[in-house]
Amino acid sequence: MTAELVPDAPAALPGAIAPPPEVAARFRAEGWWRTETFLHDLYQVAATDPDRPAIVAHRAQRPPDHRTTTLTYAQLALYVDRFAAALASLGITEGDPVAYQLPNWWETAALTLACLRVGALAVPVLPTVRARGLQRILDSSQARVCVVPEVWEGYPHAEVLAELAPQLPWLRHRVVIGDNAAATGALDFAAYFQRTAHERGAAIRSRIHGLGRADRGSLLITVMGLGDSYAGVLHTPNTLYANISAQRDPDGPGRRPGEVFYSPLPLTSLASLIYTVCWPLAVGGTAVYQDTWDPGVCLDLMAAAGVGQAYAAPVYWSEVLAAQRHRPRRLDALRLVLSGGRTATPAPLLAELPEVLGAPARELWGAPELGMGTLAPDGASGADGGVPLAGLEVSSSDGARLRVRGPSVCLATWLYGSPAPLTTWERDGGWLDTGDLAGGSDALGRVRVLARAGERTGSIFMVPVDEVEDRLLGHPRVREAAVVAYTDADHGELPCAVVVPATEAEPPGLVELREHLAAHGIPEAFRPTRLELVGSLPRDERGALRKEGLRAWLARLRPGTPRTAGP
Repeated sequence: MTAELVPDAPAALPGAIAPPPEVAARFRAEGWWRTETFLHDLYQVAATDPDRPAIVAHRAQRPPDHRTTTLTYAQLALYVDRFAAALASLGITEGDPVAYQLPNWWETAALTLACLRVGALAVPVLPTVRARGLQRILDSSQARVCVVPEVWEGYPHAEVLAELAPQLPWLRHRVVIGDNAAATGALDFAAYFQRTAHERGAAIRSRIHGLGRADRGSLLITVMGLGDSYAGVLHTPNTLYANISAQRDPDGPGRRPGEVFYSPLPLTSLASLIYTVCWPLAVGGTAVYQDTWDPGVCLDLMAAAGVGQAYAAPVYWSEVLAAQRHRPRRLDALRLVLSGGRTATPAPLLAELPEVLGAPARELWGAPELGMGTLAPDGASGADGGVPLAGLEVSSSDGARLRVRGPSVCLATWLYGSPAPLTTWERDGGWLDTGDLAGGSDALGRVRVLARAGERTGSIFMVPVDEVEDRLLGHPRVREAAVVAYTDADHGELPCAVVVPATEAEPPGLVELREHLAAHGIPEAFRPTRLELVGSLPRDERGALRKEGLRAWLARLRPGTPRTAGP
């Protein structure tokens, strides 16, 4: 089987890639895929129930009486059309990459859908990515437009983008959300996108093509810390939809009409885009967004909005439990709590969630290449394994690399810097290696994930391991350094720095190293939370670092106890 290309489109363009026709036909026949996109869902509800809430968004920096905004389906549809027309007026055409590095704002969701509306390739970037990473993403994706906040959590995004722009020949327009966008020579998002009715112009309307193509690449998700480079995974509306169409378990996430969804995960991550943009639209439901993490605000929002199901990484849930114990809220509508993703959920935390929040909790495993992969049965620990979603094939021999194939698997992977993406269905019959290690499957079909991919760590904020290690090596008292994952009993998977000191007499401390990383632009989410000092790092006969050995060693240790032997 070979992937189909849009006629006359360069092979290197991700937006030009489509699945083989026979694969698309089979997945449609089985109900995993469809001819419509999430835009059809949006406009259908906007026409039949225009006042239904589509998004409830909370902004912490606004005055108390104006922090929560509700967007109806009619309003969201209008803004999607307006933003799409604004992109078209800037010269964006089908297949053009559009990058945006935004917090959990309603504008982020509307811009994602606007890219689909105009046929552009959406390139979301996590807000925690700094200048070096942003440059790599924008340069590799060849983004024509980039939208950023003026300042977010103290970081001057607009200034940084302005400094990078001369080195980005493909970047045509910088767009800034903030009160002083013009200071950096950027377009003002509020003035140009929100308040200008581009959608009323006949010439612009003629350049917006339909409601998106369900099988074409429309979303490029960046995975940081994969080997020595960043990589991208290419999804279509249908690979995203397969996460929803596969929900056959009535006690699982399901497809309940009108349900309210909440997740604190970044809207520019695949997990949150599926769970709080695509899923609510597919069922005519409501998405709840929170731009600044605060566990108390999270609980208040869930109670006020009537959230039916919520999904977060373990690090979030541990804080929510503490806040709920301190001041309990009534969560009468809550029926399901999901925990996990790329990182495992500690068993004690999973057991506490139903007791404190009053709803069943289930662990899931997922990856950027496919979204949700497995879901553990109600009451089962993730250590027992999860059941693959319907339609997803999983190759899970004990101790072998976990491979997947099916309707939710990404259309292509792209190592940034390589000439073109590698299409999934051109290689190995559609099987894709996730990089995780499997522990086999049991008689019930449950798959156990023994270890996450070696170069990815840190829960939803995938730590760029090579960059953090490089910065650690710049510290004068560090001779060698490695960053690997460890499992914290309360917070799940976190990064640990394993360091060989330059001198035994004066080893560096954790606080000192974290301050050093902060001074070199490494965000809080990427800084190690644990330090282990060793005499040497384990290497194989070729001199390559044995990170699996380091992880196994860390798993046997308790932080803060004396070390009698190295890894």
